[in-house]
Amino acid sequence: MKQLIILVTTLNMEDLVAITDIFDGARAASDDYHVEIILTGESGIIATLQAAENGLDVKLMYSIYESMRTAKSSGVKINICERSIEWCNLNNNKLIPEIDNIVSSQYIMERSTPDTYVVYL
Repeated sequence: MKQLIILVTTLNMEDLVAITDIFDGARAASDDYHVEIILTGESGIIATLQAAENGLDVKLMYSIYESMRTAKSSGVKINICERSIEWCNLNNNKLIPEIDNIVSSQYIMERSTPDTYVVYL
C-alpha cells in the first residue's frame, strides 16, 4: 500500500470546516493509503491541551478533536514536528492522546520517498 503524508503548516482557526476536512479527508484516504498527518509550524497548537488555555474556542477544539479521533480510528497516524513545539512554545507533556509521536525535521525528509505522496497544507 502506498504512503500519503499530509504536512499541515498553518490553520485558519476561524474556518472549522477546513480543519476538520483535513482529518476527514485523511480518514477517507486511509482505505487506499497508509496515511500520516504531521502538524508543523503554527498548526501544532491544536495538538496540545494548551489550545483552550490560549483562548481558542472550546467548542471549536472539541469538533477538531472529534475529527482527529475518527481519523485515528481508521488507522491515520498523527504526529507533531518538534520544531512546531518550539515555534508555538508548547509543553510536550500536555500533548493530546491523539498524537502518536513527536518527529524531527529529518524524519519528515526521510518519509518523502519516491513512492510517497506528500501534500502540504
